Amino acid sequence: MMKRIISFLILTGFLFSETRNWDAHSAYLLPQKRWEMGLFQPFRYGYSENLEYSVYPLWFFVLPNFSIKKPQNDLAGFTTATQYKLVYPTPFLNMIAKSGTMGIIPPEFQMPPMLGLSSTWLMSKNMGGLDLTLNGGIDVGIAFGELDTRSTVDLPLVYHRLGVYYNKWGIHSGADVQKNMTEKIGILADVDLRLLPGLKGNYSLEHKLLISWHKSENFRIMTGYKFVMGEYPYGSDMRLLPYIPMAEAWVPIIELQWGKSRK
Repeated sequence: MMKRIISFLILTGFLFSETRNWDAHSAYLLPQKRWEMGLFQPFRYGYSENLEYSVYPLWFFVLPNFSIKKPQNDLAGFTTATQYKLVYPTPFLNMIAKSGTMGIIPPEFQMPPMLGLSSTWLMSKNMGGLDLTLNGGIDVGIAFGELDTRSTVDLPLVYHRLGVYYNKWGIHSGADVQKNMTEKIGILADVDLRLLPGLKGNYSLEHKLLISWHKSENFRIMTGYKFVMGEYPYGSDMRLLPYIPMAEAWVPIIELQWGKSRK
């Protein structure tokens, strides 16, 4: 049971990292030579004034991944940027396609090589003390072989991110609002929509609320929740996350983040 819970946490942790906090959600790039990372956040590095890249180093060998963010011209007073992501989920999905304690996907389904591509347009602006970010983009899932539709992971948050490989494409959009309540305490709230047109269980509406405590420019702690509501192959469902289905329990998000600027 414990090994299965760990497998589920690795999968949802990688996907849940898209909460995009500490300004990673915005169109603003990290300053040059500054890095940031967290327990569920990627390692982000400001390579130059025009390029930021990120990677999940702890999971790279089971979930190869890479992302870059590039600035674009300002639009209607908004700072804009584009973000491109690449992920290869096959090694980890095959690792959990087994019977027993580590199994989440039935063992008769072995995943073919798959490649996930995502492109996102980001727009950020400070409006009366609120940092607003709007985003929208398209996801493409490529399977280099036969992918059985019975092998889906029918869990809130997970299904609509992996579903792009079965549907071939999807759409995502959302809005984030961030505000510093005091010098050390901030709040982040968002609403996100994911669509898989034509696939059974074709939408997911997600909302999160996170409160952060900023000890310094180099360390933050965040806590909060994420709420997911959507359609799935088995019908409609909603869930408060993080949720461990094998233990039938909800636990609050606890995220530790570190950063540093190199001279």
